[in-house]
Parts: sequence; structure tokens; C-alpha cells
Amino acid sequence: MIMQSAAELWQQMKPLIRKRMQFSPEAWRSVEAAVPITVEETTLVLGLSEENEPLRSYLETQTMTALIREILKELTGKEMSVLVIPGTTEDDWKRYKSRLEYVKRLSAQTTETVVKQAREHRDWVWLSNQIAHAHAHLPHRQYDFVKARFLLDWAEKIAEFVEEFTASHQQSQDEVTRELERLCQRMAGMLNTSAIVIGLEIERAMRARKQKGAESS
Repeated sequence: MIMQSAAELWQQMKPLIRKRMQFSPEAWRSVEAAVPITVEETTLVLGLSEENEPLRSYLETQTMTALIREILKELTGKEMSVLVIPGTTEDDWKRYKSRLEYVKRLSAQTTETVVKQAREHRDWVWLSNQIAHAHAHLPHRQYDFVKARFLLDWAEKIAEFVEEFTASHQQSQDEVTRELERLCQRMAGMLNTSAIVIGLEIERAMRARKQKGAESS
């Protein structure tokens, strides 16, 4: 099926919308005021002039949007969406897309910054709180098998944390050992076992990571 132009498609759609919509004068004025700009991939782009912007809320209700999508599918045979932009020309659409791209890039940069800051603020207290939170939300944590699996999972994560933390922070081995001791004691209380058992699993995981690192280098 050859895709029609936005103008042709909208011209076909309007009487169908008028027939099926929950009629109100404002809602119909919003349909009449909408200017078809383009069909881009699976999106029908409509525009509103500045003086018709107050009608946007009627054009973008969930009911109206669902109806437009339904009629689009009937006429094109494809699942399509509708987008209403400020402005009524191709140039307005290009400017709108440029702003979207800018916001997208800015959002990506902000996300990277947040992730970086989160990594920089990960410390031993953060790690201990993460473990406590995970344990508090652990289903069937009264069972020994579940406790064992929890310990093995977190031993791996702790070993990874220690490797990353010591690589990026100036902290002596004695300090790391003391922090691990505190962690073992806290986890022993959570899991109702010996701190030595906790320490053994963490040490195994740490040695396994070192071994893997040595083999790959």
C-alpha cells in the first residue's frame, strides 16, 4: 500500500473522526484547526498555529488519540501514532525535531553524569546499606538454602566492589580488611551464621577475580 500524503490522509480521516468522536464543539474545533504536516515513518505529524494552541488539550485527550490511531490503522493497514507540534509548516517540524535531538543528547549527558557521581559516592556504608536493603526484600529469607544463595551472590558483588573501590581510592590494605570485617559481622547477623563463613566466601570470590584477571592479562 502506497502511503498517502499527510494532507490526503487527514482529509479522509476528518469525516470518520467527526462521525465517531464524543462530540463537543471544542473537540471538533481542535480537529478542524489541526494542520497535517507530514507522515514520518509510522507517525502522522499534525500542527497547531499559535492562536489555536488552547485547543491542544482537546486534540490530545486519550480518547481522541485512540480514535485517531484506530482510524489511521484502518486507512493505512499499519499501527501508527499521532504527534501534535506547535507550528504548521515543515520548517516548524524540523525545528521541533532539532529540539528533541538536543533534549535527547542533554538527557544522555545528564544520565552519564549521574551514573559517574553515583559511582564516585559508592563507599563501604553504601555497600552495607545495599546488602541490608536486598536482604530485607529477599523472599523466603528464613530458609538456609536461600541464605546460602544470597551469600554467594553478594560475595561476588562484594569482591567486585573491593576491586573497583581500591583501584579508585587511596585506602590501605589494613583499612580494607577492617571494613570487610565490619561487613562480615553485619552479614553474619543477617544470615544467622558465623562471620568466618561470610569472610570465607568473600575471600574465595576475591581470589577468583584475581585469578581471572591474571589469566586474562
